Amino acid sequence: MLKKAFAILSGLTLTCGVAWGQGVPSTSRPILSGPLAKLDIKDAQVEAGRGTPKGGLRIGLHFGIDPGWFDPLGYHGAALQFFYLMHDALIKPMPQGEFTYGLAERAEMSADYRRAAFRLRPGLKFQDGHPLTTADVKWTYENYRGLNFKYLQEKVENIQVVDDRTIIFHFKGPFVDFLDLYNGSGSGIGWIVPRHYYEQVGKDGFKARPMGAGPFKFVSQEVGVQVSVEAWDQYWRRAPGVKTINVRAVRDLAARMAGLETGELDLAYGMTGKLLQRVMADPKLRWDPNYTSPWHLVFPGYNEPTSPFHDRRVRQAVSLAINRSFLVKQETQGIGKPWGNWISLETRDALRGDGTELPVPPYDPARAKQLLAEAGYPNGFDFDWYVPFAPYFDMAERILTDLRAVGMRSKMQMLDAPVYMAQTSKGRRGFPGNRTIVQRIDPRPGGAKELIRLYAVCAGQASYICEPRIEALWARHEASIDVAERDRLSKEIQRAIVESHYLVPVYLQPFVHAVTQKVLPEGEAVHRYWDTLNAPFPWPWEVWEVKS
Repeated sequence: MLKKAFAILSGLTLTCGVAWGQGVPSTSRPILSGPLAKLDIKDAQVEAGRGTPKGGLRIGLHFGIDPGWFDPLGYHGAALQFFYLMHDALIKPMPQGEFTYGLAERAEMSADYRRAAFRLRPGLKFQDGHPLTTADVKWTYENYRGLNFKYLQEKVENIQVVDDRTIIFHFKGPFVDFLDLYNGSGSGIGWIVPRHYYEQVGKDGFKARPMGAGPFKFVSQEVGVQVSVEAWDQYWRRAPGVKTINVRAVRDLAARMAGLETGELDLAYGMTGKLLQRVMADPKLRWDPNYTSPWHLVFPGYNEPTSPFHDRRVRQAVSLAINRSFLVKQETQGIGKPWGNWISLETRDALRGDGTELPVPPYDPARAKQLLAEAGYPNGFDFDWYVPFAPYFDMAERILTDLRAVGMRSKMQMLDAPVYMAQTSKGRRGFPGNRTIVQRIDPRPGGAKELIRLYAVCAGQASYICEPRIEALWARHEASIDVAERDRLSKEIQRAIVESHYLVPVYLQPFVHAVTQKVLPEGEAVHRYWDTLNAPFPWPWEVWEVKS
């Protein structure tokens, strides 16, 4: 994730200049006529020789598994790890770049951002041998019902299938952000679903037995508990390195630790708290810090006058009450970083929250109590719920302790991850009342503007913020095709959100993963599995290898 020196990488560059067929990966034959926007999409690394998949990889996931995550037509954030297993996208984040060619061998965008075109690789097929064509690409786009589906579909005038390998999207107006949203991690719409199979088995049948064009084929699942896949050696890019992968829900941190120590698990996620110290000290384990994104708190319904969080001083008091340095020490053994933005610094056009662009929030409980008194709460107040991201309940209790110390009292609502994610995906609508704090994190790629679009504008599908000033800035952002102006407006919105405490950043999260000696390569070279930008999980899966 945050690579070595916390470098900010820019995967896709849309410039105001005009290019003729620049950024061409595999073929120079253009699709669109006229001037093109300049794109920086990296070539896929296709291996000429095909090895034989060997051994099995057993993964301990830190929350339950929703079968809905196997279906790209109904995208949820946690689904991406399963998309990378069983499905494939036209373009997607890979280790060589945030935008890397997948099923497509060429992509183009007209200089006025009104058309986008793709050419598929020759000979593509789904795992049942059925050809994958642009008809499937068009059908997937039109039948997608996940994140941002209305916005994406309303932007399109028509989709032109030129032939089995060539497709052109015609937009009603300039659509500067199309590739950000169509990229494999911006939503589920870029992951191509087999129309023939989906129509045969239906939505529920597809969730029960998914099938796609990815490197691994579905084998079986125990709903909510585990899923098993096996290598598909006909995958276009390379044969997978391992023969089987089993992903198992192991919610209890101590159980995940025990699984690593006994060899029942080969890879485990979310190693935190006191047990992280054991991971770090165990010579038989290797771990990657896997910095993802900052933890932050949101206040559903804060803008309703009856909410205690309606008053900016109360939201500021929440921020001042949190002892971030202590949290980082207890939760991450000191490797996390107190942070002043809610967006990862790996994200394009994000303001740094380390004090260089946005200040690191201070810890000042005395000032927090003073602000509460000024807001009319000299004795503090009770609020309904504190809702943490599963399974970070110890962290939540520490934050609740800090809040209680200044007079803000509540109890924890412990939800399993599928329920939590379903509720948070609705934004303010996901939480009744207006006296709740929700703890969130989102390492979503696509630039800071896509996180703003989702969470911080009135029409956002998962919006928690609706403010006239931000709406005015966002309207100017959406009306502009000047990339520099859009970047400036995005940063102005980020600053407004943080300074008004509509969201309260906590710290930059190291989502630590640990592996056993069974995982290859040996030594520190294992860190290569975490090279994909903005990836909370170590995809692509086809490159993983184990001792057989």
